[in-house]
Amino acid sequence: MPYIDVNGTTLYYEVSGSGLPIVFIHDYSTSHHLFEPQAEYFSKRAKVILFDLRGNGQSGKMDVEISRIVDTQCEDLKGLLDGLSVERAVIVACSSGAVLAQKFAYLNPERVINLVLVDNYFQGDYTAKGSKVLELFQICAWVAHYLPAEMFIRSLRITYNKWLSAYHILRRELVHERTTELIKQRLALRHTDSYGFALRLQVPVLCVSGNQNERVLEQVRQTAAKYPLATLAILEDAMYPSHLCQPQHFNQLLLDYLKDQQCFQRKIY
Repeated sequence: MPYIDVNGTTLYYEVSGSGLPIVFIHDYSTSHHLFEPQAEYFSKRAKVILFDLRGNGQSGKMDVEISRIVDTQCEDLKGLLDGLSVERAVIVACSSGAVLAQKFAYLNPERVINLVLVDNYFQGDYTAKGSKVLELFQICAWVAHYLPAEMFIRSLRITYNKWLSAYHILRRELVHERTTELIKQRLALRHTDSYGFALRLQVPVLCVSGNQNERVLEQVRQTAAKYPLATLAILEDAMYPSHLCQPQHFNQLLLDYLKDQQCFQRKIY
């Protein structure tokens, strides 16, 4: 299996296809498997790069301070692209992985062609009124991850009853979750000013969300409004992760967007 040593760790990665490089970044509770339907589809049209973030999947341990996690993962991604001789790429990222993608694009704008952020929204304000109660509930939810995964499979099956392909991938990710490293990464998001550096992004951004969770959808709408160069797209009959609930519609949406942006025509990678 392909591994690469970068930035003091080992990253698991997969490359398929040729042409326009598209890097897919999973969120902090899953692995590269989160984008399996996209890898199969786009490998016939582009150069697909999947990898496991440090602390996730088959990659190395999360052995850095919490305040340095997002920056370190950005450095890991840069090292991976260097190792694969990829100068520029389209980056597609989901949920918490999108925070990493935004910061990478802010720090390395010359390496990013376009950003596609799926089910992404800015982190809450933990200083606001009532936020301490919300924070307590969140911590309790994190601790629950230490319970046996089998306790949550039934509820997962009920939640994703309409989207079985999403269920099967999420079930596998739940069973193989690296809980302590997941919590460290969630804590790291509190040290990351996703709002501040997103405002300064000067690359085109596509924000995608499903319509089956009104709270998330509204947050994604507000997030999309913050970017200087953003487009918002809503997938019908989908919730997080919307690209798995409606993989065919998402794949066509992403393909059409990249064509509109002339990413396939320009030799910019």
